[in-house]
Amino acid sequence: TLSLKPGPRYDVPDWNTNSVLISTNAERQRSASHQIRQEARQLRNETTNQTRWDEHDTRTRLSDRIDDVDRWKETLARCLMDIEAEINNLVQMKEEAERALQAKNLPLDVVIECLTLRERSEEH
Repeated sequence: TLSLKPGPRYDVPDWNTNSVLISTNAERQRSASHQIRQEARQLRNETTNQTRWDEHDTRTRLSDRIDDVDRWKETLARCLMDIEAEINNLVQMKEEAERALQAKNLPLDVVIECLTLRERSEEH
């Protein structure tokens, strides 16, 4: 069988003192909790703002870099076309020079043959 022990008895002033201590402790914990929530909210807002700014800055710099690369690509493509055109012009000029040189060789061969025939006829 269960024995019923009487619990400790509190006087009214002790009860009130204990109640005030519990209430004060609860109020202090509630205030600390509220402060922590406020700091967390502020930190979250600062982090969100910093993240958004960093993302914007990164996107802007990346976009600028892409534009730079595109400009360089266009510049290099134009340079390549200019170089190819210059090579084609040089090849054409070389072929014309070779044809002109060959055209000069025929009269030179005729002159050499004439001189050779003259020298032979003078020797005889």
